[in-house]
Order: sequence, then C-alpha cells, then structure tokens
Amino acid sequence: MMDIHLDRLLNFPNVTVQSCIHEDESIRLNLGFIKEGSHCPECQHFSDDLHRNRPRLIRDLSIFGKQTYLRIHRRQYYCSNCQSYFTEQLSFMDWQRRYTQRYEAYIYESVQHSTIEQVSREEGLTWDRVHGIFKRQYELKKTKIGVPSLA
Repeated sequence: MMDIHLDRLLNFPNVTVQSCIHEDESIRLNLGFIKEGSHCPECQHFSDDLHRNRPRLIRDLSIFGKQTYLRIHRRQYYCSNCQSYFTEQLSFMDWQRRYTQRYEAYIYESVQHSTIEQVSREEGLTWDRVHGIFKRQYELKKTKIGVPSLA
C-alpha cells in the first residue's frame, strides 16, 4: 500500500512508503521499491536477477521531533552480462552507511553551530558517531571545493 503524501514528504526517488509505525520515541517508515532491477555498475547491463535481499535500518531526519528510521531492503543482483554480483546503489545514501546523506549533512551543520557533545545528546548518538559523521562530511566538502586533505 503506497502513501503518496508520505512519499512526497520523504522525497526519495524510486521508493515508496509501504507503512509507518509510530513508537514512543521514534517513527519507522518501511520502504519498498517502485521498480524491480538495477543497472550493473561495471557494465551498465540491466538485471532483475535478485540474488540477495537484506533489510537495513537507516537513520533519517527527525519528523515531528521524533527520531526517524527507514527500513529498506538492500538488494543484491547478479549480472549475467559480466557475471558479477552487485548491490543496488541508492541516491539518498552512501554504500554501507547507517544514515541518509541529508541526515549526515544535518549532523555536520549542527556541529558547526554547537558542539559534538551537544549534538550527541540531542540526536541520541554516541560522541564517536557524531565525530565520525562530522569528519566524513568535512572531508567530502573539502574534496568538492578542491582543498587538499591534511591526512
């Protein structure tokens, strides 16, 4: 069952909100895909030969002051053209991350106007997680503007 209003609120391509679960401190949106299959990143061949389907819980921006999580299946396909397995890439999150790109950007901006400790408390994340997100976003922003890394 699709909810067009929640789909618009979420504003992610090729996914739909199948259900919404309200809990005391959080909201979970269960997402489904609009299309079956994906293009192989190696050879660009389209494949709908699903090999594995693993559910992941991803943190997104809060809704109505509640922590919001997206439950989405990370789909792995087999490409018969180049005979390799690949995991479908999602435009709103980076590979093997636990957070959406916009949530990580929000954490980065929040730390800019506060402290890691404050953001950690407000978001219910450990200091190490907030620091890691901040550091990663800082490196991404440096790369985009062409500033050499200090590593």
